Amino acid sequence: MRPPAAATPHRPHARRLAALAAAALLALPPAAAGPTSAEPAPLRVEGWIAAGRLQARLDLTPALDAELERRLGSGLSTTVRLTVAALGASGAAAAAAARDFDVRFDVWLETFTVTIREGEAAVASRQGADWATVRGLLATPAPFDLGPRAALPPVFAVEARLELDPVTSRRLEKTREQLTHPVGGPSAGARSVLGTLAALLLRSPPPVATRSRSGPLTLAELPIR
Repeated sequence: MRPPAAATPHRPHARRLAALAAAALLALPPAAAGPTSAEPAPLRVEGWIAAGRLQARLDLTPALDAELERRLGSGLSTTVRLTVAALGASGAAAAAAARDFDVRFDVWLETFTVTIREGEAAVASRQGADWATVRGLLATPAPFDLGPRAALPPVFAVEARLELDPVTSRRLEKTREQLTHPVGGPSAGARSVLGTLAALLLRSPPPVATRSRSGPLTLAELPIR
């Protein structure tokens, strides 16, 4: 008796995996067109010491142009990450803090929802906002705490870096979840492959960032409040 023929690969399953991979690629934003600009723009900063810590209030109005308004009003969810650092004379960061603004525009109601995050925690949310309100939240955000006064150099500059849709840990986990648990999901082995694929897809080049930097600030001359 002739032995049974070897089982052929399950091609429809492979096609489903390929379709999921293609969908993941289409769902991700395009990679950045180039590196961060070499020369930062001028930045207006108000600094003071409170409870022994440096506080910095920024004016980012020049960085908020019509292109950013168009991008945030596209109907897609966009994360605006604002990173602020105190730089020593060598250009190295002596202290830094980051804040995320998750912006979503409802194309039917023509209103924005903005969720502000410090780390992974949401600290504030604004719904039904118009563009003027969103622009105000980004242009003059709440002051940044740049750490203890004792850890800062005598003379420093403050630099602000504004970037769109960085690969945050929240976004990575959400994409992994979407890939590994689709409707009528694949087997455990396939889920493992897709989880790895999610991480690879999200290793895109860092996005183009808008950078602004203040002139030199003297620590001893900052007011104490």
